[in-house]
Amino acid sequence: MKQVVRERECIHRDEGADGEFYNGVFYLQALQRLPVNQAMQVAGKVSSFFWSDAPNILVWLCSACADELNLVDSPRAISQPARRHA
Repeated sequence: MKQVVRERECIHRDEGADGEFYNGVFYLQALQRLPVNQAMQVAGKVSSFFWSDAPNILVWLCSACADELNLVDSPRAISQPARRHA
């Protein structure tokens, strides 16, 4: 059975910002580590999805948004291109 992977992105992608795809589960874990107000602010910059779908979601984040989530130096959180559409 083929696994369906969906993509979400931060609002800065349309502006041509540099960024990476992050695993949806790592994205949610990073949000949960933030204070509530900051997590709401960051989450508001990303296309929404149900948290239960996180294992099947890739979240594209610009460098600034990834930095707000402390994901910039988390290579495990970055999705490998070869695995994106497996």
